[in-house]
Amino acid sequence: MERIVIFVDNSNIFQGFKKYSIKANYEKLKNIITRGRQLQNIFLYEGAVYPLRPEKKNWYKELANRSGYIIKATFDKIATGGAIEKKVDINIAVDIISLAYENAYDTAVLASGDGDFIPVIKKVKELKKNVEIWAFKYSLANAIREELKPGAIYFLDDILSKLILQNSDFYSE
Repeated sequence: MERIVIFVDNSNIFQGFKKYSIKANYEKLKNIITRGRQLQNIFLYEGAVYPLRPEKKNWYKELANRSGYIIKATFDKIATGGAIEKKVDINIAVDIISLAYENAYDTAVLASGDGDFIPVIKKVKELKKNVEIWAFKYSLANAIREELKPGAIYFLDDILSKLILQNSDFYSE
């Protein structure tokens, strides 16, 4: 059975959910992506503002306890000129490549359309691992389209109706 690890760049996909006015159920997202494969781990990466709001703390706790997400929040740093440094992409890159070397998965599933991940995608492929991307159509970098075969790219736009948070769900941000 194919072993997967899911890497969710929440700083990236949350903007898509926001654009479409969707409060997403992250448990459903995990299940749709997994599709009968063996999920080894699921990580959620996000730049966070300190101190964390109580709602955010509860959301992280629910994701971890009920859905098995490993939360990797980094606290934002204001750089010279007012830019915000999140360090999210570098943390994802290090984990994807490290876990590939450790043979922790057959397929790295990245929920992000960010073109900054092209060197990571290339390295993972060199290590004879598969890469799968889940992104919004509007945010998928052309470089990713060129690097991966169409069967390795999935669009969150196509499953939005399955991800809508219901009143009885608890997986909202």
